[in-house]
Amino acid sequence: MKKIIFAICISILLAGASACYAADTVKFLVVGPMTGDSAGQGFQMKTGTQIAVDEINASGGIGGKKVEFEVADDVGTPNQATIIAQKYSLDKDLLFVLGHNNSSCSIAALPIWQKAGLPVISPSNTSASITRLGYGNYFRVITNDDIMSKQLCEFAIKKLGMKKPALIWENSDYGKGMRDVSAAAIPELGVEVVAEDSFISGVDRDYSAIITKYKGLGVDGVLFLGDYTGGGLFAKQAKNLGLNVQLAGSSSCSHPKLIEIGGDATENFYVVAPFDPFDTRPRQAKFIDNFLNAAKERPGEWGADAYDIVYLVKLAYERGGTDRESLIKALHEIELFEGVTGNFKFDEFGDVDKDSLMLVVKDQKFTRYEE
Repeated sequence: MKKIIFAICISILLAGASACYAADTVKFLVVGPMTGDSAGQGFQMKTGTQIAVDEINASGGIGGKKVEFEVADDVGTPNQATIIAQKYSLDKDLLFVLGHNNSSCSIAALPIWQKAGLPVISPSNTSASITRLGYGNYFRVITNDDIMSKQLCEFAIKKLGMKKPALIWENSDYGKGMRDVSAAAIPELGVEVVAEDSFISGVDRDYSAIITKYKGLGVDGVLFLGDYTGGGLFAKQAKNLGLNVQLAGSSSCSHPKLIEIGGDATENFYVVAPFDPFDTRPRQAKFIDNFLNAAKERPGEWGADAYDIVYLVKLAYERGGTDRESLIKALHEIELFEGVTGNFKFDEFGDVDKDSLMLVVKDQKFTRYEE
């Protein structure tokens, strides 16, 4: 019997298929920035995924099948994301893609993933436009920037008392989306944006000219709409050049490396965050402890959402989503998924609606803001 099965497998493989490998395995791809300015977020994605996979395999797998995943580094750039998609879309064993981290990467790669019929589930894409581009294979488990950016602006104006704010935003799909929402939301709160500037992630490192301009304009607060590397550098340079204003940032700034890069200049830096890394509820606290033990840092949206995605797919698989097409259908049919990041279901566009909160750096650690 074993010889017969082996012979069948060899014939299938020679025909260009890989069904034998997949027969007793659920395999997927984690793709995100494992190197570059957003590598800390990619590390969290990988860690959260690994914790979930280890737990699931220890309890019997998915439908009795072992769960395995590969990791691909898109460096947080659209060009590399398309290269990754072109390569891995040929892998017939893959059931789904967990990623990308950067909105611009997903936008670039989605046409390739869609052509292959692969479901793509992002833990961290927040650009509002992605789910309106017509890709029926795309889902995300994080609230979009239309919601979080408005929350950040309202907090900055009403709670932090900014009267002459400036916007500095990452020149990407992610940053542009937040800029557009913020530029419209702030005037509705009775305040005008004094200045705004953009930067290129991974390229621009010197913010001195922008900081000098802001000092001359009397800016009293800055909304940093980009990731933690830029946020940390901006905070450090602002302090060194004497721009002593309130800083608040987007969810990508909520990574511990913001503090590592910016040092004491990040004290009282506020960020909007879709996950509470200090949650004391039993299930959340257990996950946070496991993540801390594995990563030596608290999980942010990237690690927690990646963890939830693996369990989300497990549920969908057990409800009939055993191949790519049926998985997409099963994901849409889940009425309520209960995850560590909250309870949700997908709308017809693959979007979710979950609560966000504010974190603040106190004594060189993020803590939850409480009124």
